[in-house]
Amino acid sequence: MPFIWTKEKLAEKASAEIKTVRENAIKHGAKEVEALCDEVLASRIPPKKPSQAKRAQADGPVIGYHLVCRPEEKGVTRNTDGTVWSGTWVVAEKQAERSMTTGAYVALHASHAEPSYLHGIIKAYRRSKREDAYAEGQEVKTPVGTDFLLELTDRSVEWQGRGTVERSYVYASDEKSTM
Repeated sequence: MPFIWTKEKLAEKASAEIKTVRENAIKHGAKEVEALCDEVLASRIPPKKPSQAKRAQADGPVIGYHLVCRPEEKGVTRNTDGTVWSGTWVVAEKQAERSMTTGAYVALHASHAEPSYLHGIIKAYRRSKREDAYAEGQEVKTPVGTDFLLELTDRSVEWQGRGTVERSYVYASDEKSTM
């Protein structure tokens, strides 16, 4: 009696083994087994995370940027008119442009766990070459970044939004906002 592959039997196998079974099914014209292999393999592929562009469409524009910038303010420039350039950050130009029209803010934090020491509303942005290395000699992967021109406020806000320990965004759809 020939061996009959079922979805359950295939599911017990490692992906590499299922691929071998699939290749053999193709060689022998076993379309049903090939389809079963495809189904089991497809169920193992983790869903893709939405791209930043798709997330921005769904969640609306970024209305707040929380950024870790040590107290020595590497790259932060204080201007004579009281405005501040935020230093260079990896932010897409489209996102930066959109943020200007929504009254978005930037909050600089010494660490993720501390309230911001600098908070300002975005008035302009510029694209700038990033330094070749940052913290602990870590080489940069993105050569050009975004500097935000900020009109300072007297606010200090807690870290929030979606992101990493170094950078987090607050989207228009987020319930909590520090605007």
